[in-house]
Amino acid sequence: MCLRVKDEEPAQVYPEGPRKYHPSDVSTRQSLEKRIHYMQNLQKQKRKLGKRFKRPTPIPDPGILWT
Repeated sequence: MCLRVKDEEPAQVYPEGPRKYHPSDVSTRQSLEKRIHYMQNLQKQKRKLGKRFKRPTPIPDPGILWT
């Protein structure tokens, strides 16, 4: 079986296009978004812990109460 080939440039099998990035390749936009997300989570945790461990209001002495 013979394949007839003309004198034309062969079509590229894998044309130049967006390459798949290696997982360690992170764009500046992605790293910026990741940092923002991290900082937002820190703020949330700080708020939760602040509510959890805030000082309770002091209980007034029974002799000071005005009736």
